[in-house]
Amino acid sequence: LLGGKTLSLSTTYESCSIRSRWIDGAGPAAGLIVALLAWAWLRLAQPRSPNVRVFLCLLFAFASFWNVGYMVFSGLLDRGDWKFVTEGLKPVAAWHGGLVVLGVVLYVAAMRALGAALVRNFDHAGTGWRPQSFAVIALAGAAVLATAGAAFDPRGHAIIFTDALPSALSSFGLVRAGFAVYRRRPGLRIATPTSPVWIAVGFVCAAIFVALLGPGLRF
Repeated sequence: LLGGKTLSLSTTYESCSIRSRWIDGAGPAAGLIVALLAWAWLRLAQPRSPNVRVFLCLLFAFASFWNVGYMVFSGLLDRGDWKFVTEGLKPVAAWHGGLVVLGVVLYVAAMRALGAALVRNFDHAGTGWRPQSFAVIALAGAAVLATAGAAFDPRGHAIIFTDALPSALSSFGLVRAGFAVYRRRPGLRIATPTSPVWIAVGFVCAAIFVALLGPGLRF
């Protein structure tokens, strides 16, 4: 819409031919919209499939925690997309402080929303994952996948520690919510039937993420 052209795209970086705060803000804004859509789907549609409910809970968690955590990151370290969104706005300290405060508030709100979603969608006793174990495994899986993708980044392996791992581990709120739910409902279990379709789709998406976006696409 602004007349720019995407030059390159990888798991951690997108380069455009022009600079604009609207372009820098588009990525995190899209992530927050995805998080809200996932939450709305869970809340309003109430899908019957436990696999779909798990997928939507994780989609909400990673989309919200990373993008609001990014606000705190940008406000404190003066780096990243949110920093570019507020670049040139005065007073600088007030805008950076506002990013930090807003990020923390939204992060806590997202943790509470996720905890409520887990209780609402998996409030039953029986076999399955305890919520804290489920959260730890999901976060570890995200960290492994992020590392695998960034390992092929043409900008070097340092990207693993400066971009990829921080983006994955910023979703530690998922684990925090899992432990909070377990304390409130120790009998709650997250049980999902084994689905070859979900497993196959997961492997295909992971392969595309690592093999294509890892080394990056040039346009």
